[in-house]
Amino acid sequence: MGNRKQPFGYCMQFGEVVENPPEAELVQRIFEKYLLGASLQALTDALREQEIPYEAGKLWNKNMVARILGDRRYCGQPGYPKLIDTEVFEAATEKRTVKAPKIQISEAQKVLRRLCDTTVTDTIQEQVRQALNHLIDHPQLLQTPAQTPAHPEEANRIQQSLDDAMAQQPIDEPYARSLIMALAAAQYAQIGAQDYETEHIRYLLYQAAPMEELDAALLRETVAAIHVTKSAMELRLKNGQMIQREV
Repeated sequence: MGNRKQPFGYCMQFGEVVENPPEAELVQRIFEKYLLGASLQALTDALREQEIPYEAGKLWNKNMVARILGDRRYCGQPGYPKLIDTEVFEAATEKRTVKAPKIQISEAQKVLRRLCDTTVTDTIQEQVRQALNHLIDHPQLLQTPAQTPAHPEEANRIQQSLDDAMAQQPIDEPYARSLIMALAAAQYAQIGAQDYETEHIRYLLYQAAPMEELDAALLRETVAAIHVTKSAMELRLKNGQMIQREV
């Protein structure tokens, strides 16, 4: 085994490359099992259970197996005894070069990837679906987080100016109209973005039905971020409310 400069399955003898019987038999078994459907990982696991190493002091790994499956010298290239038929090698090569079908990513998974701070798994996707379904079934759980109360002084001042303008005859309609618009803006500011988002999310939840599959639009409109730890998943809704679930 000190002569690993030769491909696995061969060794040097009197200056010539010759077959190493135990290794050669293992090469043949690797090709046979691979063509019968064994994966590189399955082959690696099996090879670690037997006593012949690829290289002294090293465990078998998938790269070693792949190197054997891709070495055309086993077909009997010049200077190397034939260990396998060319047809067997070509069949293994074809299997290795067939690309796996491209995994289709749903729109919901795309949204999850943008929101989540870790790799999105099926478990995380299911936990998010269940969390949103729970809110759909119990919309009363939706609450605006505690926030600093808005000061109503500006709205009160504009309201007083509007009352004074309406009491004067004739009414200055353009001025009154501008005060009405300013009052609406001040009242909206009092509501606050979090309150607005809470009402918007509540409206969406009342309109939604429990989901069999995660809905990308509802996810996009309701969730701001997803944080995952080893034991829990935390959804931060767009109104700032935190929803936690164990994973």
